Amino acid sequence: MKKSGGFFRNTVILFVAMFITKIIGAVLKIPLTNMMGGVGMGYFSTAFSFFNPVYTVLAAGLPVIVTRLTAQSIAGGRYAEARRIKSVSLTIALLAGIIGTVFMFLFASPFAAYAAGSPESLWAVMAVAPSVLFCCLASAYRGYFEGLYNMLPTAVSQVTESVVKAILGLGLSGAVLYFGQRGAIPMDNVLPLAAAAAVLGTTIGELCGTLSLMIRSKARTDGITVADLEESPPPPSKRKLVKRILTDSLPISLGAVIINLGSFIDLLTISGGVQECFVKNQSYFTLNYPLALKASGTEAFGNFVYGSYTGIVLSMFMIITSLTALMGKSALPQITAAFERKSTEEVRRNISILFSGIFVIGLPLCLSLGALAEPVLLLLYPVRAAEVSVSVMPMTVLCAGGIPIALCGGLFAVFQAVGRFDLPIKLMMTGSAVKLILNLLFLRIPYTAVFGASLSTVISHITVMCLGIVCLKKASGASVKLFPLFVKPFAAAFACALAALLSYYLLYNNYTPLLRMLLTVCTGGFVYIMLIMLLDRRIVYAVFRRKWAKAKILPNS
Repeated sequence: MKKSGGFFRNTVILFVAMFITKIIGAVLKIPLTNMMGGVGMGYFSTAFSFFNPVYTVLAAGLPVIVTRLTAQSIAGGRYAEARRIKSVSLTIALLAGIIGTVFMFLFASPFAAYAAGSPESLWAVMAVAPSVLFCCLASAYRGYFEGLYNMLPTAVSQVTESVVKAILGLGLSGAVLYFGQRGAIPMDNVLPLAAAAAVLGTTIGELCGTLSLMIRSKARTDGITVADLEESPPPPSKRKLVKRILTDSLPISLGAVIINLGSFIDLLTISGGVQECFVKNQSYFTLNYPLALKASGTEAFGNFVYGSYTGIVLSMFMIITSLTALMGKSALPQITAAFERKSTEEVRRNISILFSGIFVIGLPLCLSLGALAEPVLLLLYPVRAAEVSVSVMPMTVLCAGGIPIALCGGLFAVFQAVGRFDLPIKLMMTGSAVKLILNLLFLRIPYTAVFGASLSTVISHITVMCLGIVCLKKASGASVKLFPLFVKPFAAAFACALAALLSYYLLYNNYTPLLRMLLTVCTGGFVYIMLIMLLDRRIVYAVFRRKWAKAKILPNS
């Protein structure tokens, strides 16, 4: 069998796919927010606040385990076992998806009315329910292909999914708003139905992404030949594989639930906490957030802040974490195979590559977006100045703590690759407790109420990161020094952010906002690329020799 690619090739494939996906996703989210505003995006976000924990419980661990088991089988030449892992995982995914979809339909109404305190979001919650089935099936396919070191099917499915989401999400929600403006739909129902229409477009996108993976699988493009299967030892029984997949994926799913518990904590605390703080301190908010109060009214200010935070701040910030998460996705099969071979040096090298990639990608994005949060948001949401007014500080705070958040994802990928599925659960239980306590504290203080959720997120992830670094050597058996990997990318990223800030406010202030921002991005990007290549010869080696996975990771002497 011929492997489909190494760390560098797979990372590039996923990076390109993620870049395209996020650009297309912005085509959906930015106009959608401009059309529906903070209140409408609150309904939209509520649907996914229910979907995420349901999907996470049922299938978050499935792609990780399938990737890991498939990589182990391929590394050991057990190709028939790899094929059986695929078959068993698809059966598990189908059953889990059906259970999840039925569960969401049954509990959509009580969740919207009581847990979220937003009965208007019921239709949006109903529209997202079938996504559980499609996402479960897609996760099994993606886990199998990624275990074969082939990231192309994942990339194609993600792009397909994003294109359909953008077209149908905007088209369907736009149609509802159009008919609502002409009186065909009661005004009270326009925003809830528009949010549901956007969610329905997302669900159809998930279906199309899953179909692309099914077509790819039917074409038998996994690289396993008849000769490979004939030479393979007999695979374990299906019963044994089912037991192993379920046993191993359960702690990952529980860990993922706890990892995603932050968004559920935000759902339960932001709207009510901010609203309570507003009622007690109306003069402060009237003075500091007049646009937001004018747009939301006094009764819905908390929901307005929550919708702005999830629809604008998190949508923008998740672009950064999604890009850095690609390193973990690419590293998982490589680290698993090296750990299976008991090659400590190879494990250390791949872990170092993982963290170097997080720093190189994440630092310039975090620092630059944090420095230019207000002009970026005003450019992207020109008709939503009220939403932007309550989004600038949360965005700045999240970007300031973006690297600890990204590093937590990288650490969890390593722990999963070496079979320590318990560590993410233990670490994030601590982090979630910290976040809950700080949310309840910050959201009730007038000065921090609007950005309290961001601040608690950053502090909780710093706590988790520090504990995770302590556990890293014992879990992986490899000693990795993070500070030397951090210094040079940070220096280049700081210069990039400073150049972007100065160029935006000093060099290009006579241009139109769009041209001004494009020139600023080009200036900051040029400074960063030049400095990172000058400061770190490994980057030059990786770019021009295209042997990233073989590049030395220790700092230059």
